[in-house]
Amino acid sequence: LIVMRYFGDKDNNDKVLGLVGRGLTYDSGGYSIKPTDSMMDMKNDMGGAASVIGAMSIIAKRQLKINVIAVVAACENLISGEAYKPGEVIGSMAGKTIEIVNTDAEGRLTLVDAVHYIINNENVDEVIDLATLTGAALVALGETTTAVVTNNDKFYG
Repeated sequence: LIVMRYFGDKDNNDKVLGLVGRGLTYDSGGYSIKPTDSMMDMKNDMGGAASVIGAMSIIAKRQLKINVIAVVAACENLISGEAYKPGEVIGSMAGKTIEIVNTDAEGRLTLVDAVHYIINNENVDEVIDLATLTGAALVALGETTTAVVTNNDKFYG
């Protein structure tokens, strides 16, 4: 995990925004390998992480009067001697166990520890996570609309 902290409003430390970005620098699908044509763009599976790092850079350069803590989960999903395999059970930071059914469904696994970390180890009031999780959103919404899920009705204010 990469952790970045920016405190531009030191008079208001009780209001801190948390950002989490998913950053797969390359996703082959692991042992549930993708078809070759599908792998060509998988170097772009780090859009959430790039957005969070870019936001933190802009916030700092503009010296915005806000407080933000950002966590980026950066990894690759490749076949290797250390890669997890279908049927394995792995542990999470939260102490939960997860059975791996499809190694190409790594998006949620990538986010789970980063979200757990920021909620339990950083003093943030709200968390926004950004991730390229599923091609189903692209099929459903097209290339000009972003899928958003929230449990905060005020988010859309």
